[in-house]
Amino acid sequence: MLVAERMDRVSVAVLRTEMDAVLAEVARLGVLHPTRVEEVDGWAGELGSIEVEERTAEFTKRRRRAAHLLEGAVPDGGEPEILSLDAIDGRLAAVEDRLEPLITARNAIGEKQAELRRLVEQLEAATSTGLPLSRLMGSSFLSSAVGRVHASQLAGLRRSLGGVPSVVMPYREGDAEVSVLCVTLRRDQAVLTRALRDAGFTAAELTDDLSEASAGMLERAKDDLASLDAEAARAKAALEAARSEALPELGALVRAIDAGLLLSRLQQYCRVTEKTCLFAGWTPSDQTAALSAAIDRLTDGRAVIEAVDAGAVQGEAPEVDVPVLMRLPSVLRPFALLVDLYGVPSYRMVNPTVFVAVTFLFMFGMMFGDVGHGLVLAAGGGVLMRRAPHLADAGRLTMYCGASSMAFGFLYGSVFGVETWLPALWVRPLEGIDTLFAVAVGFGVVMLSVGLLLNIANAARSKRLLHEFFDESGPLVAVAYWAAVGFAVRYLFASGPPPHAGLAVVFVAAPLTGFLLAGPILRLVGARDRAFPEGAVTYFAERLVGVMEILMGYLANTVSFIRVAAFGLAHAGLFVAVFSIAETVGRTPGGPLWSALTLVAGNVVIIVLEGLVVTIQALRLEYYEFFGKFFKSTGSKFDPVAYAGGASEESN
Repeated sequence: MLVAERMDRVSVAVLRTEMDAVLAEVARLGVLHPTRVEEVDGWAGELGSIEVEERTAEFTKRRRRAAHLLEGAVPDGGEPEILSLDAIDGRLAAVEDRLEPLITARNAIGEKQAELRRLVEQLEAATSTGLPLSRLMGSSFLSSAVGRVHASQLAGLRRSLGGVPSVVMPYREGDAEVSVLCVTLRRDQAVLTRALRDAGFTAAELTDDLSEASAGMLERAKDDLASLDAEAARAKAALEAARSEALPELGALVRAIDAGLLLSRLQQYCRVTEKTCLFAGWTPSDQTAALSAAIDRLTDGRAVIEAVDAGAVQGEAPEVDVPVLMRLPSVLRPFALLVDLYGVPSYRMVNPTVFVAVTFLFMFGMMFGDVGHGLVLAAGGGVLMRRAPHLADAGRLTMYCGASSMAFGFLYGSVFGVETWLPALWVRPLEGIDTLFAVAVGFGVVMLSVGLLLNIANAARSKRLLHEFFDESGPLVAVAYWAAVGFAVRYLFASGPPPHAGLAVVFVAAPLTGFLLAGPILRLVGARDRAFPEGAVTYFAERLVGVMEILMGYLANTVSFIRVAAFGLAHAGLFVAVFSIAETVGRTPGGPLWSALTLVAGNVVIIVLEGLVVTIQALRLEYYEFFGKFFKSTGSKFDPVAYAGGASEESN
């Protein structure tokens, strides 16, 4: 929980003929974070590599074809098959033969529906105010024709226009001929002209009795649309039934395609000769034996496997990036999000998540202490967890902040700003300003001290304690800071004579002098080749500036925590302002109602705006004042190659 899981660098050499089977087994186990072999074994850079771009592109094409057939449907998971592209093509084509005609038919009906709806909309717009039919036929959106066709040609005319949104409406029937009105969209005018020619259409003048046909024409279009809607529903049902039947096969194909893409990713890391394949990666130490045993079993012992502890690897090559796997309890996962916003702690760092959980909640609660507001936040977090599972950690963090706010609300005796309902278990902010400021600064000293201790622990774990000894956050500066804080407390709050000046020399000046003389001291103990790499004058000028930065920086860091108390006071002060406004509007006509609305609106504004500001301030203190003391290198998360739903390790 405080440190990353131990890692091993595993190097594997197998026969080229067994490469695909071994890589598939590695992906099935899901415990290997691949890395370049030459990252540590430089000689491997002379070996050949596998060109996977074309293979990846081909698998990607099949993945798009499968996604087109699935249309968002989620197939069941399971162990993937390892299939060749030819095998995938054969099985995928069989599914396409069943589904593609149904998809095409449904889409074609959908296009007709959309076009016919547009035609109906245009007809409704043209006839809604009793517009004469002659004006309708002159619409810029429609093409129309009035005339006569032989009765035997009427059905053929309708078939010819069946592929486009259209209305063919007979309005007068004779012995052999029928008078008709034909309407299509303007863009389908060529289709209309061709259909009329094929039907032997004879144009006629617009007659008065046709003016009554507009409403009937619209009704006919609506009837056609209703028929098309029913046809679309049948097409959709047929497609869904066929897809449901094909879903197991589609799911198997998707998993096989994804497995092919995953193996291509693994092959990118391989170095090969004519007969052998070499690859490497990082594995949690407690999984190394299982991985080795699986590869040995698969190759009948022909594989050569070497596992080296990450510490030994970094001892020889400090620049190597070891992936980080943190196993955290679920209660701390929301705070891991806050840490990750700043950066992933490197492999040798102490994980600060536990400390962030305590310090962040303390600062948030102290700045936003109110029982009512905390209850609102906690309830909001609970709703977020239930309604948006993908934001569960954010919802849980909101609940924690609400609980901290409620705890400090009881300490302050404040419920929605009302301080007469509960007794203050500690202090009321506006009545205990000195106390709040003293606690805030004291908390800052503790938080900075923890940061210094974490830096020392990180230096020891990285075996760089000697170099970090003279760092701006190293042991020498830590001693000087703690001594200065002790002298300040003794001078400001204790009675009696001030501390002897000699103590200040021993515990403050001496450590800072050691910081100033870091170069010569490191040269003396053999940890540096030259005491003054760029000359003595330049060296001492830089170190003197460094001493000044330490003095001013640590003072500013400590004083910066005053903002925790200041925002706690601001929270209480905003309540005073809201209650004053509510009291003022309460004297106007309708005063009680306006007063209640003011109180509600004021609390909403405080919760939203100040809650956001307080969160930002707490994060600022975490990142700049706390993390700045020890968070000096970032790493990368453990990301093993694994089939979807496989047995990969979860990293946090």
